[in-house]
This record gives sequence, C-alpha cells and structure tokens, in this order.
Amino acid sequence: MSSAATNSQQQSTPFPSATSETTSDRSASNTQHDPQLFQPHYFFFYGSLSDPSFLAKVLNRQDKPAVRPAMIMEHGMRMWGEFPALLDGCPEKPIHGVGYKVRSQVEEDRLAEYETDMYRKKGCVIEFRDGSKVPGVTFVWNADPGLLKEEGFDMKDWLLEQKDSRGEGEVGV
Repeated sequence: MSSAATNSQQQSTPFPSATSETTSDRSASNTQHDPQLFQPHYFFFYGSLSDPSFLAKVLNRQDKPAVRPAMIMEHGMRMWGEFPALLDGCPEKPIHGVGYKVRSQVEEDRLAEYETDMYRKKGCVIEFRDGSKVPGVTFVWNADPGLLKEEGFDMKDWLLEQKDSRGEGEVGV
C-alpha cells in the first residue's frame, strides 16, 4: 500500500457484488466526477488504512474517520514488502480490518491514489462485529503474485514502526 502514486480510479457502481470485479480506470482524463452522482458506500481496509490516524492523513482530514471493526472472507493475504495485499479467490481465513463509509468522490480518489496501480478496487461483503453485513469495496493485488511473500501483517507492529519513524508518542486506534 504505497503512497507514491498520482493515478486515480473509478468504480462503475457503489455496490458491486462480492464476486464481480469493479471497473477501474486510472487514466487522468477520468478524474472529474459529478459529486451529485456519488453515493456513499463502505470500503474495507485491512492494512495501514485501518489505522484511523493514518486514514485521516490519506483522506486529508483533520479528524479521525469513524471506522468499525469488520472482516471479509473472500480473499487470502500475502505481503508486498511491508504492505499487505489481498489475493482474489484464495480464501484461507477471515481477513480482519475495518469498514469505513466513504463520503465523497474526493475521498475515494485519494484512497485510489494512495493504493497505486499495484492494487485495484473489488467488491466484497463486509461483516461487522455485530453480525451485520453490507456490500462494500476493498483493494486487492493487481500485479504479479510472484512479488508477494507469505509473511503476515501485524497492525500493532506497523503502528510501532510508524511511531518510531516519526519520533512521535502514541499513534493508532
């Protein structure tokens, strides 16, 4: 989940089915969106974006976004360097993370830019801790699976690394 991208992507529907791939277009010509057509919808985050402080920075918000603990079942996870990556059609165990309701096309574009073309949007079913389920979108690996390793992602370790690299006190949820 790298932040060094300038591309954006677009989704054809705010609620894709869990098995259908969403349409993505990262061309610069499709960066203008009609805000009146945007419908808020849930995204599932499983890595660095599941930290509300980090998500606030990506979304360029002053406040921490409201996230809800959640999981998805449709994917497996591998690592791309220090970043987790979901794989299509490799369900091994639940992937734990958070659900967040994206409020605008600007927010969605910022998320896509953060993720780069190494990831693409895909529909999923998000299950919250209370058992409720909603259709949503997550980012899945969009490059050569051979670049991925079997190592696991640990949010607590990631938060500690971020704190140490910035020389800050407490970070995270």
